This record gives sequence, C-alpha cells and structure tokens, in this order.
Amino acid sequence: MFLLRRFIWILLPFMAFSAAGQDSSHTVIDIRRVKLHEDIDGLQSRICALDGKPDKMIVISRDQDLDLLLTDIYTRQTDALQLEIEKNGAADHRIKVKYLSGLNILLEDLLRSFRSNTLPATEAATLLEAYRQYMRLDIRGMGIAGIVDYFPYTINKLLLGENSVFFENLALDSSRIIMFKQFAVLHPELVLSRIEPYLQASFADSLIILAAHHFPSSFYNYAAAAATPIGKKIRSIDDTLVKLITGIADESSGRLIFPFLHSILKGRISVDSIKSTATDNLAYYRLLVKNQIQFMDDMLAKDTPILFEEMGIMIKRKAEEIFINEINALHDEPEAVRFKILEPLGAAELYYIIVTGEEVIYTSSYTGVYNRMMGRMQKRGGDALLMEVRFDRFKKFVRMAAAYNKLDLFLSSMPAENAKLLIKGFVRGLEKNLNLEDAVDVADSYGSISNTAIRDLVKVEIENNLKQQQSLGNGRGVAIYDILKLLFMSASDSSQLLSQKYGIPPVYALPLSNLSDTAGRIVQQVFYYGDKDGKESFANFMSMFRGKKEWQIVQEENWVEIKSLVGRPVWIFANLPLDNSMGDDPDAKAQALLIGYLRAQNLQPTIVIHRGHSYHLKYTVNQLPASAKIIVLGSCGSFQNLNTVLNICPDAHIVSSKEVGTKLVNEPVLKMINESVRLGQGVDWISIWHQLEKQFNTGVAKERFDNYIPPHKNLGALFIKAFSNRDQ
Repeated sequence: MFLLRRFIWILLPFMAFSAAGQDSSHTVIDIRRVKLHEDIDGLQSRICALDGKPDKMIVISRDQDLDLLLTDIYTRQTDALQLEIEKNGAADHRIKVKYLSGLNILLEDLLRSFRSNTLPATEAATLLEAYRQYMRLDIRGMGIAGIVDYFPYTINKLLLGENSVFFENLALDSSRIIMFKQFAVLHPELVLSRIEPYLQASFADSLIILAAHHFPSSFYNYAAAAATPIGKKIRSIDDTLVKLITGIADESSGRLIFPFLHSILKGRISVDSIKSTATDNLAYYRLLVKNQIQFMDDMLAKDTPILFEEMGIMIKRKAEEIFINEINALHDEPEAVRFKILEPLGAAELYYIIVTGEEVIYTSSYTGVYNRMMGRMQKRGGDALLMEVRFDRFKKFVRMAAAYNKLDLFLSSMPAENAKLLIKGFVRGLEKNLNLEDAVDVADSYGSISNTAIRDLVKVEIENNLKQQQSLGNGRGVAIYDILKLLFMSASDSSQLLSQKYGIPPVYALPLSNLSDTAGRIVQQVFYYGDKDGKESFANFMSMFRGKKEWQIVQEENWVEIKSLVGRPVWIFANLPLDNSMGDDPDAKAQALLIGYLRAQNLQPTIVIHRGHSYHLKYTVNQLPASAKIIVLGSCGSFQNLNTVLNICPDAHIVSSKEVGTKLVNEPVLKMINESVRLGQGVDWISIWHQLEKQFNTGVAKERFDNYIPPHKNLGALFIKAFSNRDQ
C-alpha cells in the first residue's frame, strides 16, 4: 500500500497535466480567450508553488492524502473544467468568457485564502465542485438556490458574494437569503449588524428574538434606534423579552434600568421603582450592590443572570463617578471632609468600591475606604464580609489587600481556620483561567504576607496543586504551579532559580553594558510634576548634585541637565516641576519638549524615574521610552502598575512601592543607583538592597522602606516572564 501511494504521489502531477494537454489538443480555443486560459494556468502554478517548491504539487496541510486530492482538483479537474467550458456548443463567446473568468476569480480567491489561512483545506476540496454544479445549473437557466445548503458558508461566500459570476441567475437573491441563514448559525453575534437586507425574510423574527436572548447588550443598541428599519422591525415582534428591552430602551433613563433586566424578569423589581431610584445617586448605587449580591445567589443556583457583566460594569462606573472621584480629588483635605460621602454606605457597598475601583483609586483613598469598610463590620470578621458578598471577586480583593499591606490585618480579623480556607481558595484553580491574572495575583500577594503560618500554607497548597496538575498531565497547570513554587522557594533571589529553568533574563543584577549607549553614556530621565510636593521633591533631588565636584548642572528653560565629571558618563535630564495651578499644564509641555530634545539628540534613556503622586503616574507611564532598562516608580501604590509598565518595557527592572512612596527612600535608592553606574559597577540589586536594609533598620524609615519592592522581588513580573519563556 505504501509503495502504491508513493507511486501515485510521484505520477499524479504528470498524469494530470499530460491528460489535460492531450484533451486540449482536440479543442480549438478562440484567440480572444487564450489569455484567460493562460491566467488560469498561471494561478494553478502559483498555488502549487505555495510551499516554495515549483513541483506542480499542492502541499498545504499535514494530511498527505488531502494534499493529493487538492492537487488533483486544482490541476487535472480544473483543466477538465476549462475544456468543458470550451466544448460547450450551446455557449457563445460571452458565456465562455463569463465562466472562465469565474474560474479565474475562484483560483485567485483560493490562492489568497491559502496564504492567509482563512479557508480550511477540507473545505477547499469542495470549492471547485460547488462552482461546477452552480455553473451547470446556470448554463441551463435553472435556479441555483436548491443546492446552496449542500455547501458550507465559506464556499458560498466566495462563489455567491458581491463579485459572483452568477449575477444573472434568477435565484441568486434567494440563494443569498439561504447564505445569510448559514452565516447566522456561524456568527450569531453579528446577526443584528447584517440582517437589515433580510428583514422581510420569514426567518428574520426568529433570528432577532434569538439575538435578544443571547446578545441583549447589542440588542439594546438596535432597539434604541427606533427610527431605523431594524428598530421598526424589532417593535413589530411579539416576544416578552424583546418587548421588555424595547420598552426600557425607550425610557430616558434606559441605560440605568437595563442592568436590572434579570431582576425585572424575575419579578423582584419593577421598571418604575428603578426609575424613581435612578435620580438619587446614593440610593441607585446601593440598589446596584443589592442586586449584584442577588445575582451571585442566582449564579450559585446555576441560574446565570442576563447581563451579569453589565451589572458589574455599572457598579464600577457609579463607584468611580459618585465616590472615588470625589475622595481622590479631596486628597489634601482632612479625613472627615474627604470621606464624608462614604458615611451612609455599609461594608458590602464599600467592598465594591474597592474591587471595582482598582484602576483609579489612590493609595490613600484605598486605605480610607478599607478602614471604614472594616469599621462597619464591628465585631464581625473579614470572613463574614466575604460571605455577605458571596465571595464575589474575592481573589482581586485579597490581591489588592496584599498590595496595600492590609492582607495580614484582614486575615487576622477572622478565625485562623477560615483564614486558611480563604488562602486555599485563593491558590486553587489558577490553571482554569485563560489569562494569568489570578496566578500573578498569587505571586504578588505572597511577598506581602508576613505571617509565617500563612506563608507556609501557601507553599503547601502550591505543592499540592502542582502534584495534582502533574497527575492530570495538564502542561499549563504544571507550568503555573512550578513557577510559583520556584518563586516562593527563595525570598531573596527567586529570579536565579527561574533563570536556570525558564531562561528569563536575570533580574538580580544589570551589567553596565545594558545601560550604556554606543557612546558609552548612561542616560537617565526623571519625570517631575509641579504641585507642592513635586517642587519640594525636586529641590531635595537637586541637593544630591549641587556643590558636588563629581557633577555638573546646566539649567535650561524647561529642564535641567546633570552630567558626571568623574567616572563613567552619566547624563541625567529632569523636567522642571513648573507651577500647574493655573490649569495650563506646563508640566506636560516641559516633559514633551524634553522628550523631543532627547530624540533629536539620539539620547535614549535606559534609566527612568517617576517622582510624583500616584495620580500622576499614568502620565509618566504613557511616555515611557521603550529603551528603559531600569524604572523607579517613586509614587504611592506604584506596585499596582507593574503589568502596565511591563507591556511597554518587558525586560525592565522595576523598583516600586506597595504603599507610601517617599523621598526618604527614593533619594537613597537613586543615589545608590547613580553612584554604582558612575563608578562603572553596574547595578547589583541584591547588594544594593542589603546596604539599604542596613540604612533603614528602625522606626518609620524601616516601615517605609519595607514597602519598596526591588526587581528581584517583583514576583508577579517574574512569573509573567517565566511563563512567557516556558516553551522557548
């Protein structure tokens, strides 16, 4: 059998092309159509050469038999179809040109589809046969609709689409209606955006009803456009859900009512009661949280609420609009003034401000919300709070508590056994999520747990889950838990273990060569902001260089240049913290001008420093140069932004703070980095951190320093790098 297949494999191309040649010798081709035949022959050759070998064989799949079949179809069978068209005595020149042109278009589409990998090889095997059958019906003046369902949508789209050669067939419109039904099965989420030409078709109502049930969010948008053809069609349909969504869309406050769709259908609440509540921000937010907790009960009962995600989005939006924006804006006010708006809220309502506000909440705002949330619990512990919210987003809550140094405190508020169960739940099931967010949360949180018993429990659970994934043969799960195990084996230099096994670039040290440009310069850029703290910080920063024989300072209009006079050439550029109280944002202009100057001079910063509050950090991050190798984030809670920074500078060494960022720590860190590179020593994080630990060994200074995380202890960042390299 093997020899027979091999024989056919070698012989088939010769059989196909020679047979075609013999047949064509008996057929006289009108000179006006010779070019069409040549074009078809050329496309056949190009398809055969897709694998880089001009051997008249199509090699497009991993299935040798399928490739043999495709070779036969698009060589011998295609040649035979050319002859069939030419030999058709009932067809005049125009008709022959029409079908030869269609064959040419077919091969062009096939070549394009093979190159873009948009047409499966198995479906490509039916493309020519579909064309042949449509052509034979069309030649006889018969409708083609009767056979459309015999072929898949991808094939019909190529043959019956906008450029179809069957444009004269009386059944083309009805064929396209059948095609749309095929499309609707494959892409139900796109039905509403494509259905307008088919609104009068018999199946239109049923497809619209299905869209309302399965894609209510997009359905709402179409229902709200009452004057459009589809909006009018929707209003003619007699279906309970369709009518309900349409009625809500017609309300001026429809978007505020819409997330409650599930509760309205369940009879828990009426549209009118939501409308009356929506005018009161506080009452509306509390109603959102109440319904979210009911939704969690529905989830536990295997009754997934309609618009579950929409409810979460609305809670996030209102938590930010009503509460977080205000307490952030009042960051310089006394606590009694700043957090007054939170007074009516219960613990669960404050919990949702925390878990939905991660991207915008300031560190001090988080602390204020957290303290008030726990204060509302009175004698109840954190476990009671989590039960009240049905453990909704508890992994995010635990991770944020760890990031803001509140996790030990939160765990101590509940019985030890419940704390253990919580941590077990936090660690388990990391392999189930398609993204790595939960696993990164576990990695980041571990470094913030000071309770030895809890740390040991995390290690045991990681080991248990690793063994389970190994027994199941789940490669992804094994990688996740193996990386976490290695991370937690060493608190001082975890990256060395990962470097050995997963080949990530070492993050415990950075040689000088990685920081120097081709001229040997180490270029550093510092971002400052012009509020009161920024100006004070800038003055302290400059005191590290003024009057020092090792450094030269040049003051420009929008920035300052600091260059080393002794040792390696270290060039530091810091924009001036210009007064931004007038609202014209001179900081942004100064930073933009400095960035433009650095680019014009071909100076690429490898060390970047952020000096400013946490609410300024996003502006620094948006301007990070891809050349940055060391990034020091000197603001409060900057640890929360590691993933964002790594997306821009994937190999950067990041120094960040879990809680309070302060000049008390920032300046000694910067001084030590600058001196290391100026003296040509590179940057050894373990050595630098050991020296800093001796310097900050007591009192408030130690407390502040302990919040800072050096690159070799950025466990979440290390996890991401190791996981990305696991198959390399």
